[in-house]
Amino acid sequence: MSAAATTSNPREQAINSYIAKVKEHREYEARCKKLREQIKEVEKDFETSEDHLKALQSVGQIVGEVLKQLDEERFIVKASSGPRYV
Repeated sequence: MSAAATTSNPREQAINSYIAKVKEHREYEARCKKLREQIKEVEKDFETSEDHLKALQSVGQIVGEVLKQLDEERFIVKASSGPRYV
């Protein structure tokens, strides 16, 4: 009977070691999943900010502040290049 007890002991150790490694693998897998989700969110924020920058830098458009509304369709606008009549 002592031979049976000694053979089951290494087997139990191997099983316990395997179970511990599987748990550790699942924890790493969960961490990776969370990090991938964070990366997707950061990339989404980056894309939106990049689109906003492109919109500001597009040719032929001037970003400015409305100084005075003359009527429904006409405005005086203050831009970086000076006041303009639009």
